[in-house]
Amino acid sequence: MGLEQDEDRLRSQIEAYHASALTYAAVRLGLPDTMGTRQWTAEALAAELGLSAPHLRRFLRGLVTIGICAERSDGSFSLTDLGRSLASGSPSRLGEKVAIVVEQYWRPWANLLHTLRNGEPAFEHVFGKSVQDWRREHREQGRLFESYLAHETFAQGASILEALECAADARKVADIGGGCGALLAPLLIGFPHLTGVLFEKPHAIEMAKPFLQLFDQFRFRERIDLVAGDFFNAIPIQADLYLLKNVLQQWDDAEALAILRNVRNAMPEGARLVVIERLLPEQASDDPSAVMIDLHMMVINGGRARALQEFERLLAEANLALSKVQATSSGPSVIEALPA
Repeated sequence: MGLEQDEDRLRSQIEAYHASALTYAAVRLGLPDTMGTRQWTAEALAAELGLSAPHLRRFLRGLVTIGICAERSDGSFSLTDLGRSLASGSPSRLGEKVAIVVEQYWRPWANLLHTLRNGEPAFEHVFGKSVQDWRREHREQGRLFESYLAHETFAQGASILEALECAADARKVADIGGGCGALLAPLLIGFPHLTGVLFEKPHAIEMAKPFLQLFDQFRFRERIDLVAGDFFNAIPIQADLYLLKNVLQQWDDAEALAILRNVRNAMPEGARLVVIERLLPEQASDDPSAVMIDLHMMVINGGRARALQEFERLLAEANLALSKVQATSSGPSVIEALPA
C-alpha cells in the first residue's frame, strides 16, 4: 500500500504541469482581474475577453479542479479566494510567480538533460544567452522578475532583521548586488540610525529608484546612496557592514570567490560581511527546498547553493573568517564574517 501511495503522489507531481498551464493562462488572460467578485457565465466572460465560449467553459471547469474557480448550480463561475490571490497587485505575487516560471524557467527545466550532459546552464542552451543578458534585452520580463524578487525579499526582511544583530553597531551598510533595495529598505526602517549604499548594475539602479520612492516617509533619498558598478570589478565603497543576499548562489566557486575578494578589499578595519543564503543540508530530505534552489541555480545560471563548510572555505580563501551563523524563520541563514 505504501508503494501505491508513493506512485500516486509521483503521478500527481508528473502531471503538475496541468495546474501550472491552467494558472498561467488564467493570469495572462487577466481572468482574476476581470472576474473580480462577480459570477459569470462562460458566454458573458468569453464576450468580455474575446474568447471562444465553449472552450472557455471547459477551461473554467479546469480551474475549478485546482481551486481557482467555483462552479455554481446554474452553470456560472466565480473566483475563489485562491483565484483572487492571482489578481494583479495581490500581496502573494502569485500571478507574477507563475508568469516567471512558465516564460523563463519552464523550457530550461525541460532541458535539464543538457546541463547534466554538458555542465552548462540549460537557460543559455534554450535562449542563446545568459539569464542576466536575456532579462536586460527583454525589459518587461526583467522588470517582472525584479518586481517579484523585490517583494519576496522585502517580505523576508523582518526575519532577517531579527538575525542581524550586528546592524545595531553599524553606522553605514552597503548592499552589494542588492537589486531594487528590498533588503536595504526594511533594514533602514528597522535601524533608523543607519545610512545605506545600494551597489548594483546601472539598469538595476534605475529600477531601484521607483521602488525606494515608496518609502519617502523614511527619508531614503537622504539616507541611501545609489552607486552603479560591477562587483566583479572594484567595489569603491567603505562601510561598517556589507551585505550579499542571494548573490553568491548565482555563481560558481571561482566567480563567488572573486566577488568575496572584491568585498574584502573594500572593507575598512572593523567592518564585517553578512552573506544571506539558504544553506544546503547534509541530507537532502532535511531541507528539500534548499536542494531545489541548488538545482534551479544549476539549470538557470550555472550557480549553486552551498553547505556551511563550503561557505567557510570560500570565505577563508578570500581572507575572511566565519564568525557567526544564524538561521531565520523565512529560510535563509545569516552568515557573518570578519577580516581574517
